[in-house]
Amino acid sequence: MKPIRFLVGALVVLALLPATAMAQAGPGDNYLAPNFLGDEQNPLPLSPAVLGFSADTTNYTTETNPNLFGGNGQEFNQCGSSIYGKTVWGVFFTNRYGRLDITASGFDSVIGLASFDSPSNPRPTGGLCSDRLFGTIESFNPDFLPTVKKNHWYAIQVGGVQDAAGNIAGGPLTVYAELLKPIALQGDAGLTWLPGKKGVKVTLVRAGGPKGAKVKVTCQRKGCGSKSFTSKKPLLKQSFLKASPLAKFKTNLKQQPAGDPEAQAAETTNVFQGKTIPNGARLVVTVQATDQIGEMFYWDIKNNKAGTKHILCIEPDGKQTNPVGKCDGK
Repeated sequence: MKPIRFLVGALVVLALLPATAMAQAGPGDNYLAPNFLGDEQNPLPLSPAVLGFSADTTNYTTETNPNLFGGNGQEFNQCGSSIYGKTVWGVFFTNRYGRLDITASGFDSVIGLASFDSPSNPRPTGGLCSDRLFGTIESFNPDFLPTVKKNHWYAIQVGGVQDAAGNIAGGPLTVYAELLKPIALQGDAGLTWLPGKKGVKVTLVRAGGPKGAKVKVTCQRKGCGSKSFTSKKPLLKQSFLKASPLAKFKTNLKQQPAGDPEAQAAETTNVFQGKTIPNGARLVVTVQATDQIGEMFYWDIKNNKAGTKHILCIEPDGKQTNPVGKCDGK
């Protein structure tokens, strides 16, 4: 069973406002006084931990604040064709890359995810929303969860959907947030070669990955040039955008569905044909994609031979490699 910890009424004030401006119907009614799920000292934990907060939004409001929301100052209140209101906010800090699974339970609702620079600069920017389910539960599609970046702040917004008569849903509500490991992309690389006098002569290097992945072939220890390209093979047979952007939000979903054979199919491109790789060099192929765990393939060149292919995983920030299966977004 997953441990679930509720932070009911736990508040962090992002910016000091006059007392009258801070008046709110309950915890998280105002964006600047949200429910608090994590900070830099206690970031949102990785699954299986699940954090959450509860509120009764019956008398909650939708804010107007040009300094926060720009334009006419209206708080985000539209997801696709759905209008919503009586919003509640929660904020958290992440110290790793990952995917965020958010679930709201209580009434027909919309979930939005925004980012902001810091508590001292809390203006929300960018994000995604979800209004895909009828009834009392709402969540992002589990195959296309929004991603979060290492060392960033985020804000969760949940509001009640407005019905045909103009009534906005509200009442007892529970919101859960679970941070999952990043997607581990599926790439591949292969090398064929002939022995030379001072190394090996490449007859074929094939490397690739899912559509949009950045592939780089290069050498370590001794220079032999480099080649970079972007995989272009189509991965999906139909559109996978399941959640409309929040009003004024522009970020798009870019995750590939886990376990989809088409999504894991790798495009291969021949590079380095005819190039000599000197003894003492390490031929390296990296396959990476935004916010995902990448892969590194390498061969050590010694005594005019290429050694066994080795495989490592690459953390999403591209700064650290680990044995396969040991990367976790941190």
